[in-house]
Amino acid sequence: MYLESFRAELAKSLLGSLFRVRDVEKVHPRAKEYLHRLSKRGIVRRVGWGWYYMPVEYRDAWEFLARDKGFKVIIKQTAASIWNYDFIHRDIYWLAVEDRSYKKALEDFARQMGWSFEVEYYDRVPYEYVRVDELFVESPESCIANCISEWSFTDAFAILYFRRDEVDFEKLRKMARWKRISKTDTRVWTAIKYGCSLLNEKLGRRVFRVRSTDLEREDIRELIEEAAEKVVEFA
Repeated sequence: MYLESFRAELAKSLLGSLFRVRDVEKVHPRAKEYLHRLSKRGIVRRVGWGWYYMPVEYRDAWEFLARDKGFKVIIKQTAASIWNYDFIHRDIYWLAVEDRSYKKALEDFARQMGWSFEVEYYDRVPYEYVRVDELFVESPESCIANCISEWSFTDAFAILYFRRDEVDFEKLRKMARWKRISKTDTRVWTAIKYGCSLLNEKLGRRVFRVRSTDLEREDIRELIEEAAEKVVEFA
């Protein structure tokens, strides 16, 4: 009787989510024993050391991320795909968490499901984020600055164009002003201004209110020009 009520409580509150023993000990002090018994019956499955889930059908990884109750932030190119309407589709999901054990559980679960999760652990998530439906997602401004810093120029400029009426340019300037493109001395804000100037030129109107600027590094110029072409092509 107690086992069945325990199972019912799990199904009510945690169906579709990862959870660990200590999360459900408040349901019943014999939670560890009950989870072991339920796992033998296939009602719950073990993900890794101390972590479990109740089997359920997911349409895709996005549904799992929305249903899973652990704290995580969608970051980098995965966040970009939300803001720029999946302009560049990828099957890798970048996440940031504040629990080292949860990071491993997410990675182990993703492998079991055939998904590719790249999970970063921090004592405190350093990305600015906002709530989007059931998910915490890196903010557009933070995402643009970080994508530029990691050479993901097309992702960033697609956000800038498609979300141009939503992006706070003053906030973006503050975030990007002192950040540099990885392994270079080029400032992210300089790259953003250059790309925005290119978009204005290619679109034939002043969509972005920025001053024209130049970039010394030829490789960065070429990649930003390529990114601007792709965005304009589908604008």
